[in-house]
Amino acid sequence: MAKLILDGIDDYIERHLPRRPDVLHEMESLAADEDFPIVGPQVGQFFRMLAASTGAKRVFELGSGFGYSAVWFALGMPAEGEIVLTDHDGGKLERADSFLSRLWLNGKAELLPGDALAHFRAAKGEFDIVFNDIDKQHYPEVVELAHERLRLGGFLISDNALWHGRVLDDEKDEATAAVDEYNRLIAEHEGFENVILPVRDGLSVARKIELDESLWLPGVGD
Repeated sequence: MAKLILDGIDDYIERHLPRRPDVLHEMESLAADEDFPIVGPQVGQFFRMLAASTGAKRVFELGSGFGYSAVWFALGMPAEGEIVLTDHDGGKLERADSFLSRLWLNGKAELLPGDALAHFRAAKGEFDIVFNDIDKQHYPEVVELAHERLRLGGFLISDNALWHGRVLDDEKDEATAAVDEYNRLIAEHEGFENVILPVRDGLSVARKIELDESLWLPGVGD
């Protein structure tokens, strides 16, 4: 992964994060041992704070792995909150359920193995937060689906928005081109306001707005 910030800054930031449950440390060690990508504690703390500050009661995850991001969201949600986890690998979701259970958070979770986009299309009602971390070639498909299913003021968050710095490449492979297209679609969408945060591998944060709210916002490249 390309470095987005100076050497040592990541360690400095993490030293100044609040304490987190031992289960999360265990999950971070597991991810390192298995070379499995997770959002990490900086992004995780942002997720917890966002869920808590917005009073998020319904969260949908497109791609959950073994539940690291879901734990962070659930920690910030009220007791009656609901979070939907999806993953092609049912075994990973079983591990997610185990980790959530150890923090007494599994009562908030619905686990759906299989195609995340298919589950999202079938979802009922509005969501407060949608987290997107599926295969990169499918990122552009998420934009309109999420806009339809988010409440006004809800957030669409996508991981890997800078894709190891490859978004700057002149010649882009399929995954990089899809991430680049996703970022363009979000930036040009009249129903979202957005920012890309250069944390970890880039985090796209978009808030659903009234269409006329976007009139004051300049277009891409202006």
